[in-house]
Amino acid sequence: MDKRTLLIGFAALALSLASFAGTPDNMQVWLKNGEQRVFDINQVDSVTFGVTQQQEYQPLTENTLPPTFAAPNPLKLSEQELAYVKSTNEFGKKCYNILRTTQDADGNPMAVYFFSPISLNIALGFCANGATDEGIKEVTDALGFHSANALDDMNNFFQKIYLSLNSGVDSVTVRTANALWLNERSVANMDFVETAKEKYYATVRNLDFMKDPGGSKDTIDHWAALMTNDCIKNLGIKIDGYTRLVINNACYFKGDWVTKFTPLGKMVFNGATDASDSTDFMAIEQESLEYSENDYYQAIKLDYGTEANKPSSSGWSQPSASNPSAYSMVVVLPKSGHDLDEVLPTLQWDSIPFQYMKGDLYMPKFKAKGGYPLDHILKELNIEDMFKLGHYPNVILNEKNIFIQQVQQDYFVNVDENGTEAAAVTSIVGAGGAVMTSFFMNCNRPFAFAIRENTTGLLLFMGEYNAVPKSGEN
Repeated sequence: MDKRTLLIGFAALALSLASFAGTPDNMQVWLKNGEQRVFDINQVDSVTFGVTQQQEYQPLTENTLPPTFAAPNPLKLSEQELAYVKSTNEFGKKCYNILRTTQDADGNPMAVYFFSPISLNIALGFCANGATDEGIKEVTDALGFHSANALDDMNNFFQKIYLSLNSGVDSVTVRTANALWLNERSVANMDFVETAKEKYYATVRNLDFMKDPGGSKDTIDHWAALMTNDCIKNLGIKIDGYTRLVINNACYFKGDWVTKFTPLGKMVFNGATDASDSTDFMAIEQESLEYSENDYYQAIKLDYGTEANKPSSSGWSQPSASNPSAYSMVVVLPKSGHDLDEVLPTLQWDSIPFQYMKGDLYMPKFKAKGGYPLDHILKELNIEDMFKLGHYPNVILNEKNIFIQQVQQDYFVNVDENGTEAAAVTSIVGAGGAVMTSFFMNCNRPFAFAIRENTTGLLLFMGEYNAVPKSGEN
């Protein structure tokens, strides 16, 4: 592990960071453009931790941001790393297939499901560094890391993903961030803190969970709002006097369509429970798009970017782009007589055989927000050790009886004629001191969708639209 002290100034985000609790201090930073500026320590990133064990309480009040890049850093992965993309995507699919059995208050499928595999996977990888040997193996096995150095392989893989996502590839905004909040006056294990900052670029701060759980929750919510462009402002986690630590991963995406939709007005959507309702639709008509079809479903790939990413063609040649899009949404619509329950379990989002075809696409505009507890899903997928009392002593905090109490993901998604804005925050809450628990494709019926990185197929978000959301729903 590289023990060099890092001094990182990420100007665009640093200027937007609000002040957190901590002792004010000034810090001189060289910005990316060569300008020298002085910031309050609570508004800029620095990494100043050494590798020695913390023997007694020392306040932790540091923000961390990834290095800046002179140019975008597209994902360039080895064969082994591409295999990790496949295995982490597969774990995300397994989680989602369980999650989508969640029902609303009336016992029906939810109007919109939305989930971020990459956010959960990074949060689990981060958390695994504080687990027992058994807990580490459960997480690395589940995510597909099986070598003798599985934990290091996983940390290095997620670090590479993190740095690429934050490097400004294409005109799409993609941002991911991590945080570790530790109980004030608890003694932190500095090896874990070093990994948190060096591999996951995590903000590490103390909060007074015991005396001020409400204020602590407000601080974490404020961080979530900053990291998600105010899409997620109130996390669905419980913070109380038993809380000892919280791990967060936030993932934010905003991109415009390369091929724009036009608004259509109200059209009927036939919901999963045979209930029909009208909602605002949008259309792309007589455009050449990447399309796929088989006996079970139709699928289309919608790229994000600008006109510079749009393929061009002449005569009968296939369209080609000198600057292909880095991110896309894939929409999958089951054919008549089939449904998502049949299609999704075996669908390989990263290997659908698309080809260009001219045709029409109709689909609803939609916006949704909400959240899910994920504890039961992880246990069903054999990640159980972290939930056991006393299995995290001396690993994250030098205390006994630490265990993971909650795993929660909160989400936001907005899809309209201009593009997509999406965000998710995965929270892992640790407690202590007591035990607690030419085609025609009309998406006028339930359909699924995923946002992915195009060169590797890495899944950032996935979801489905089952019914028109009622006012206040999702």
